[in-house]
Amino acid sequence: MNSLVVLITAGGTTEKIDDVRAISNNSTGKLGTAIAEAFLSCESISIEKIYYVCGQNAVVPSSDKVRIIRIDGVAQLASELQEILESRKVDIVIHSMAVSDYGVDFVTTKNSIFRSIETFITEKSDKLTTLPPRDLASNITDYIFSNSAVNNENKLSSDINDLIISLKKTPKIIGMIKKLQPETTLVGFKLLSNVAKEELIDVGFGLLEKNNCEMVLANDMTRITKDSHTGHLIFKDRTYLTFETKAQIANAIAAHSIEIALGKGRI
Repeated sequence: MNSLVVLITAGGTTEKIDDVRAISNNSTGKLGTAIAEAFLSCESISIEKIYYVCGQNAVVPSSDKVRIIRIDGVAQLASELQEILESRKVDIVIHSMAVSDYGVDFVTTKNSIFRSIETFITEKSDKLTTLPPRDLASNITDYIFSNSAVNNENKLSSDINDLIISLKKTPKIIGMIKKLQPETTLVGFKLLSNVAKEELIDVGFGLLEKNNCEMVLANDMTRITKDSHTGHLIFKDRTYLTFETKAQIANAIAAHSIEIALGKGRI
C-alpha cells in the first residue's frame, strides 16, 4: 500500500508583548485535528507520518503517527516549516493555521513619546525652521520610533496607564511552502467575516492563484458555530464544493488532496 507524509498547521499564533502578555486569536485547532483524523482513518492510503505544527493551546490529534510541534509566533512557525520541508519530502501540506498578520515591533507609552518629542525640539531646534513640514514630520517620527521604546524584555508594569504597541507586518507563511517544495500538494485557508459568498470565493481563489495552491478552503467567521461550519473548497479551475460541518470539510480535504497527490505520482 502507498504511504504518505502530511504536514498540517493548526490553531493560532501568539505574538509576544512582554514575558507574560501576548497578542493571539481564538483559533482552536479543531478543524486541523479533524483533518488529521480524516487522513488517519483513510483505508486506501497508509499514513507514514503527520507533522502537526500548532499553537500552544490548540486541540491535537492522538496517534503514534502524529508528531506534535507546538509553536508560539510567526517566526518560530516559519523556522519549523522550513526545517521540515528542507529535510524531507512532504506529500501534502494543509495550512489551516490562523497566522497573525501583525507582530509586535516595539512598545512605548504616551509619556515616552512626549519626552522624545521634547528632546528632539531641544537638541535639533535648527531643523524646526529649516526643514519643510513633510521632512520635519518624517524626522520627528523617525526619532520617536528610535528613542521612545520602553523595555519589554520582562513584565511591563501594570501601573502604566497609556501603553502603546506598534505592530509590523509578518511574512506570509503560505508563500514559502511551494518555494521549498514545489511538487507538494498545498491546501490553503482563507477566513473572512460577514462578506457575500461571491466575495469569499473571489478572495479564496485569489489566494489559490497567488500561492499555487491545489485547493483553498474559504470560510466566513459568521458561518462558524459550535455545531456547524460552512466552508467552500475551491479548486484550480475555480469550481468549488460547499460543506456544512467540520467533519465534512475534513473528509473532503483529505480525499481530494490524496487524489491530487496520487495524480502527481508523489505517493
